[in-house]
Amino acid sequence: MKNLPLVAVLVLFSLVMASCADSGKDFSEKFKSGWMSSCQKQAGFNMDKDIAKQYCQCSLDILMERYENDEQAGEAIASMSVNRVQQILVLPCIQ
Repeated sequence: MKNLPLVAVLVLFSLVMASCADSGKDFSEKFKSGWMSSCQKQAGFNMDKDIAKQYCQCSLDILMERYENDEQAGEAIASMSVNRVQQILVLPCIQ
């Protein structure tokens, strides 16, 4: 679990890079499935597969609640410190 915040930041960064080209008004299925796939792959190193799926869905739900689309979420995450990403996307989902 100690590596979870670092893993989450790495997952988020790679998804940010993938989502920057999308300027749609909603979250695309590509973004959502990419988020879940990448997140579960990384989180699976530190937690049970079912727990990782729940964690990843939680973090995706938070993103979709806070932002309007892929691009907005990507820009926001890219500008956040690691600590801020942990506060917003990691901690609420591992409690």
